[in-house]
Amino acid sequence: MSRDYPDWLDPFKAAQARREFSGSIRLSDLRPVRGLIDDPGEAEIDFELSFDLDDQREVRVRVHVSGEVPMVCQRSLRPFGQWIDSESVVAIVASETEVDRLPEDYEPLLISEPRLSVADLVAEEVLLALPLVPKAPDSEPVGTQAAKEAESHRPFAVLAALSRKRD
Repeated sequence: MSRDYPDWLDPFKAAQARREFSGSIRLSDLRPVRGLIDDPGEAEIDFELSFDLDDQREVRVRVHVSGEVPMVCQRSLRPFGQWIDSESVVAIVASETEVDRLPEDYEPLLISEPRLSVADLVAEEVLLALPLVPKAPDSEPVGTQAAKEAESHRPFAVLAALSRKRD
């Protein structure tokens, strides 16, 4: 795990200093993500955070995440690795009234105290990048093979053939 970032930071000070943080974080450390993925084991996600102030002096963070996330295919019910590569611009706001003033392309993040968890910020971006219904690229629905076998196996076909021969 690459560790070039603090656990908590003041987003306002980071934006004024135009700080950048990057590294890797274990998926098991991202609480909001744990229930949506397969056993993360030692899997990690790479991230980059770039803090700055926009023209209106709003704190914005460019968040980029990439990596393979272990998931369960909802068609085949088998584990597979879902590759994600996502980037968005997050605006840090202290009240809901500030949300209305944000540009359309900003994702608002309401914080109640002047500190921000790096893991929570990364987890939010991972959640946005995950598919609603995970499907492995090469998956077939559960029961497809059994349905194909059932179509080819006709137990009464022999009886029908015998009755035709007798007639």
